[in-house]
Amino acid sequence: MNRNRIFPAILILMALVLLPVAVQAHPHAWIDLRISFERDADGQITHMLHHWRFDPTYGQYLYDDAQEHQSGDTPEARLQGLATEILDNLDEYRWYSHLKVEGEAIAIAAAGAPRMAMEDGLLQFRFRLELETPVDPALAPLEYKVYDPTYFIEILHEEPHGTRIVDASGLVDATCQAQLERPRPDPAMVARAMALDYGASVDYDLGRYFAERVTLRCD
Repeated sequence: MNRNRIFPAILILMALVLLPVAVQAHPHAWIDLRISFERDADGQITHMLHHWRFDPTYGQYLYDDAQEHQSGDTPEARLQGLATEILDNLDEYRWYSHLKVEGEAIAIAAAGAPRMAMEDGLLQFRFRLELETPVDPALAPLEYKVYDPTYFIEILHEEPHGTRIVDASGLVDATCQAQLERPRPDPAMVARAMALDYGASVDYDLGRYFAERVTLRCD
């Protein structure tokens, strides 16, 4: 992310708060994404760790809103309240995460408490998901996408290490590779998104046309 870019401050999660400004076109907020998959001692992927970095303007808005409206005795406690609220709200959207093996969807669930902190002037959000059925990526590739279905938010992997796989000891697994495929939406779909006003009715799965796809393979 270029930190010198100025982004409009708007709603990132519809279940949170509404800003008093109507902004034209989708998307309205941006997230840099890093994903870590965890393999157990048997080589199966069991967990997916999300690390989000919000764009500067919206991240500051969320921070200020948390300090004003969340309970807690410290700024850190109030941020933690916001993190918990966001994670709960994302349940309805499957935490923006869509995993498949050989075309079959993999069910997921939140695992443990999320974390949120302001680091180097940018708001960071981390949370962990558990795969309800562990996956052996040496037997079949694991594919995933992370996207906001309404495309209010654009979520793109942070370069150059947007995805990694760690083994049971927490070290990067050199036997695995992640291949990222950039989206190539139809120009008509791009024009449709650009024409949408904030608050306009949106097809629920609009965001999938703008989502990056990552394929994981392990030896």
